[in-house]
Amino acid sequence: MPFAFRVPKPSPYYVLSFLSLLPFSSLAADFIADNPVPASVEIKASRNAGDERQRASASKSVILREEITRYGDSNLSEVLKRLPGITISNSSARGNEVQMRGLGNGYTQILLNGEATPNGFSIDSIAPDLIERIEVMRTATAEFSTQAIAGTINIVLKKTIQTGQREIKLGLAESRSQLSPNVALQLSERSGNLSYTLAAIIQRQLRATSENLEETGFDQNGLLNLQRQTSLEERMSRDELSLAPRLIWKLENGDSVTSQSFLSSGHINDIKDRRESSVLNTPSEFPLNHSNWNAYTKALRSDLNWLRKLEDSAKLDSKFGVYLSHRDTDFDFQGFNLEQQMLERHLVNSSIQDQSLTLSGKYSAPFIENHALIVGWDGSLIQRTEDRVERINDLLSNSTASSNEAYRAGVKRLALFVQDEWDISRLWNASLGLRWEGLQTNTSGNVLSQVENRSSVFSPLLQTVWKLSELENQQQQVRLALTRTYKAPTTTSLIPRRYTSDNNNNATNPDTQGNPQLRPELAWGLDAAFEQYFGAGALFSASAYLRKIDDVILDQLSLQNGTWISTPANSGQAYIRGLELELKWPLQSWLASAPDMTLSGNLNRNWSRVEQVPGPDNRLDRQAPLSANLAIAYKASQQLSMGCTFSYTQGGTVRVSAVQRGYTNQRRQLDAYAAWNLQKQTQLRLSVNNLLPQDKVSIDNYQDQQGARNLSTTAPSYRSVKLLLEHKF
Repeated sequence: MPFAFRVPKPSPYYVLSFLSLLPFSSLAADFIADNPVPASVEIKASRNAGDERQRASASKSVILREEITRYGDSNLSEVLKRLPGITISNSSARGNEVQMRGLGNGYTQILLNGEATPNGFSIDSIAPDLIERIEVMRTATAEFSTQAIAGTINIVLKKTIQTGQREIKLGLAESRSQLSPNVALQLSERSGNLSYTLAAIIQRQLRATSENLEETGFDQNGLLNLQRQTSLEERMSRDELSLAPRLIWKLENGDSVTSQSFLSSGHINDIKDRRESSVLNTPSEFPLNHSNWNAYTKALRSDLNWLRKLEDSAKLDSKFGVYLSHRDTDFDFQGFNLEQQMLERHLVNSSIQDQSLTLSGKYSAPFIENHALIVGWDGSLIQRTEDRVERINDLLSNSTASSNEAYRAGVKRLALFVQDEWDISRLWNASLGLRWEGLQTNTSGNVLSQVENRSSVFSPLLQTVWKLSELENQQQQVRLALTRTYKAPTTTSLIPRRYTSDNNNNATNPDTQGNPQLRPELAWGLDAAFEQYFGAGALFSASAYLRKIDDVILDQLSLQNGTWISTPANSGQAYIRGLELELKWPLQSWLASAPDMTLSGNLNRNWSRVEQVPGPDNRLDRQAPLSANLAIAYKASQQLSMGCTFSYTQGGTVRVSAVQRGYTNQRRQLDAYAAWNLQKQTQLRLSVNNLLPQDKVSIDNYQDQQGARNLSTTAPSYRSVKLLLEHKF
């Protein structure tokens, strides 16, 4: 008889226990006193995302289309920031970066239809209307790449085929007097053995932002010797067309062939104007400057999937994929003195091409009773080429310097894996996996010699789930996972090309350069979780995790021939640990006569320590130490639904190296929405994001024996309003 023990019957006290951790814990205590637990609760079973999470052997959350489109968001980062355990970090260097467990920068793996996204991929290039569901996997599995030290987010494009479905959406967003329209269309049809769906969106995003920067410098005696203030005004526009067609052919004997593609074409224009005033010491080289950056992008990703059913319920699932991306950019920087006389002009033209081929497959063999064995392979060839021409002209338009650089980087990857889903008993199952993944990178160019780098990772994985009872709608279970994961260097970080700062190069604003000698970061991980499911989508989860990372990659700052340069390098070990709480509570799962309201929340506490960096505050990759979400979704009637989400991310000081520190302030955001069913097929949705706008503050500090330098940046945030009209026909 399997090990089991009895636990108290689930009740709303799980909810109140979670809420007691928050500032309004007194309300929870009053609720308990005034609302005794009912003697019995009638629960009706239903299949939803919670059911898939409950049955999965690996820890996984599934976010369905209803939740993805609830707030009418026009970009994916707005959707992800409301999901449990996920935060979005925004910086001028990295843009919108997805973080799980407070970690981004490659620690969080982003997949598109189960395949790794290419280098330079932007999550906001995929509109939420093109997405069917989002899978958040906290632990790695052998079936997917184990480049997931913090976890994996799998974005699944629309797959559902419904006969005669037609839907159009007209949206308009406003922020700081900038209007951003979008139109989305979905068509699907089935005819005999052929079915198709087409999702398309065309949109324009306009953004106007501002920043105030203050630089201060101190000599070795601590006396102030530099003080500058700079105001920055930025205007960005993004025009994009995206298509996601899908075709399915049903063949004989249950076989099928599926074609899934994603196409996008767009133009980004980013204009920045900086005005500097020096209170103490001399101004920078170009105290007034203007830059205009344009990017023209085209991308195609297409997968062809063949599912072959064999004898004895075995299956062969194979996929061939191709990815093509081309980006042309032109950059015009104009530097002026305080008398508004142009001193220098930098003209940069570059062309970047990414090409990749992938071939993957898996053979499922359920021959052994209580086992589901999967054997598979996953290979890819990736090539990136970059050409860059720069000309520097003086105030008389005479050329003073020029460069013509060409780079080429290739990555060959092969993975072999085996995974066994083993039902040990009715209450205990496990997933055993083994994955080997090898990488070979080659980097060459007209200004550097060829560099080859080989590495491989052998990843054993164990996931196990113990169910503490047999009641489907009142299930309690415990998860345990032991995994080996890694983080591979990006092709950009391997190319030793210099990205220069056009003005004011210093320790807090250095040039950046890649390192072809980078090795992958390797990590061992341990995850444990307790989950409580109490019917109709209600759940409570408490989990903890540990990670030990070898060969962690850190940016190394150095002064070379009077120029500050930041270069990534492998730098010893790091340790990560954390606690996560999550709650989802539809009130009707507890009391049938309750309002149709769902309360949800999550709380995530993260710690990390980098051994090579002296403490305190030697966190990894500016890890967010604490994040939390609280959300309410209320369906007032068949015609009206509404809700809101409050998000909080703690900031604080982080020590980047022995001589570098950084600081970010806490971030909070309140979003709300309301949706009206005007007719049976028509809905109007209104949403307001960032109802409590606050300034974003960051500080970069460098200090050595020669003195210190600080850069403080203050960026206001702005409220945005969105109106979306949805019609099915």
